[in-house]
Amino acid sequence: MTFYVCAVLTVLLIVGLSGAMLPFVSVWDHRLAKVRRRSLYDKSAGQTESFTAVLQVLFALALGADLLAGGWINRLMTGPWAFVWECLVIVSAVAALCAVAVLFVKKAGKTFFGLLSGLAATLSACLLCVLVWGFCLGALSAGAGDEEQAVQAFLVLMAGLHSLGFIFFAAFSLFLGLAGAYALALCWHILCRSRDDFGRDFYTFTLSMRARQALCASLLLIVSAAAMFWLTPVVDAEHALALLPFARGYASCALTAGMICLPLAALFWYAMARAAVPMQKRSFAFLALVLLLAGTYFVLGRV
Repeated sequence: MTFYVCAVLTVLLIVGLSGAMLPFVSVWDHRLAKVRRRSLYDKSAGQTESFTAVLQVLFALALGADLLAGGWINRLMTGPWAFVWECLVIVSAVAALCAVAVLFVKKAGKTFFGLLSGLAATLSACLLCVLVWGFCLGALSAGAGDEEQAVQAFLVLMAGLHSLGFIFFAAFSLFLGLAGAYALALCWHILCRSRDDFGRDFYTFTLSMRARQALCASLLLIVSAAAMFWLTPVVDAEHALALLPFARGYASCALTAGMICLPLAALFWYAMARAAVPMQKRSFAFLALVLLLAGTYFVLGRV
């Protein structure tokens, strides 16, 4: 796995997993608006719904374009992998359509289509996790172009889904989806400031809430990343050099040290959540997102 391949894999994983969590975030905000009788939750949910539609449509278009154009990912899919890949593309498209429908229906319909979008995106996230896990272990490249080898690699991987390694990876993916959803939503609220002028109170409330949510999710993410580090404490020097070619002889150490990006991201979210005026600390949200991407890259590099 090269630097560029791992970088693309990181972006796809965060976008796919975050897209599965965001519909439930907006549905939950609408629920809180009714229970606590605060319209701020409804406004926050509205912005989250628009971002969910944008994110899921882009994700579905990227996967669909690769499938229809016979791209690099599609060429890896042979035998049973092709079925999983096609299901991922179809379910992602369904989730995107439901996310767009949320923007054009009334309140009752928003809950229905929001949950439907979340369920479809959750299924696509599960399929994505299996494919990413298989790619990181070399199961996809091993059977590329040979259907018999692809079937054998698929059966071996399916048997390994009960292993401790995949359980840790699934937990990491779950918490990555939560942290990514809150982190991306936080940045989206900031970007919407010039378009939706809901006042200082709204953005103080919303940005503090999203920063706290991202912080809590990141703490769980750090624990799961530590579990994966415990499972594979040593990284092959050649593998580390392929992921970090600029580090040369220190590639293995740099790959391990890079996991510190996740705690640093949590510190930025903590500082923003504690700020009296979070909008003044808006750069922290984008720095934390970059650190989340970097931390995920280093974790995937150790799988």
